[in-house]
Amino acid sequence: METIVTGDSVQAARLLIIDDEPQIAEFVRDVAERNGYAAASADSFEAFRRLYSEFVPNVIVVDLQMPGADGVELLRYMASQGCRARIIIISGMDQKVLASTRRLGREYGLDIVETLQKPIMLKELTRILANQDSAPELTAADLRDALELGQIVLRYQPKIELAGAGAPKPAAAEALVHWQHPEHGLLQPDCVVTLASASGLIGGLTDYVLRTAIEQMKQWQDAGARIAVSVNLPPDLIDDLEFPDRLANLLRQFDVPASQLCIEITERGAMKHVGRTMDILTRLRLKGIGLSIDDFGTGSSSLVQLFKMPFNELKIDRSFVMEMIDNPEAATIVRVLIDLAHSLGMRACAEGVENQAISDAVAALGCDTMQGFHYSKSIPPDKLLAMFGRWPTAS
Repeated sequence: METIVTGDSVQAARLLIIDDEPQIAEFVRDVAERNGYAAASADSFEAFRRLYSEFVPNVIVVDLQMPGADGVELLRYMASQGCRARIIIISGMDQKVLASTRRLGREYGLDIVETLQKPIMLKELTRILANQDSAPELTAADLRDALELGQIVLRYQPKIELAGAGAPKPAAAEALVHWQHPEHGLLQPDCVVTLASASGLIGGLTDYVLRTAIEQMKQWQDAGARIAVSVNLPPDLIDDLEFPDRLANLLRQFDVPASQLCIEITERGAMKHVGRTMDILTRLRLKGIGLSIDDFGTGSSSLVQLFKMPFNELKIDRSFVMEMIDNPEAATIVRVLIDLAHSLGMRACAEGVENQAISDAVAALGCDTMQGFHYSKSIPPDKLLAMFGRWPTAS
């Protein structure tokens, strides 16, 4: 059986739920409609596959325990289809199973945005669906035009310093690329980076981000604030042996100290081509540029190989940090990774700090810095400067 429910007009946001409990499916459909979605539901794998191709959902709600095919098999199927929808996993299973399934889905390259235990709370589901805005249909040509027209902008999320007895204060910032689209408003980094990667424009986009961030650092420097900035380097670009020299020349061009810049690289990216990566990363460190290993704990590389790389910061993936209050296993992983970073002479940064409870827990474990909406979302350069202006900056 399958049911499609739509409003009076064509809606860009489309939600598909697969759950064999009619009451759950009806509840999710109702909440989705009230949040502006067209909604469809399926109670079997066969109905789901048919609707998946016909309905083309933006958001998919998946029950892990289904007759005929369980949730893991559904995730595997969606991965085989190149699914780009945002996925919400629901189940009556415990948090450990939910967390494991979320990590598995991400390993498959799926966009797992939330996990929810049954019974599902109305307020929680409403919050999640309200945050899943439908991504507009954009092309490589649109992105090229955006780069030429100056629509690609950087916003900066503060990194909050925890060390010492004083109150937390901003210590650095991460540059995040956004698209100020004339019709769709401010598009988030995932949308921009995904399109750039799929269309072969990721190299040009990264060059633009690095130049813009370094130029901004120079403007802050001239205003009397030396703000260190981290910039993400996509995995596909960690094989260019000329990159360290180009980056060093760019820093000299704007008279920005190399120590003020940090390059963030994901664990998977670092292990893609080990020999060339070690060459490039070592030369970056020799030039005084910082290196951070991002999303740590989500890959499957050998620790022995990984820590041959000259990183000086370890960023703990948000999937562990956000769960550490309710999930003892996640809290243990966060603690172990902080200790691991310190024992290797690295700083530890926790991502995904969304509330005071997480902030307190991370601080109690001795983490050096943290990022998250509890302190600030990404903000424009002038607002970041104002934030830093309330504290003395490092000399």
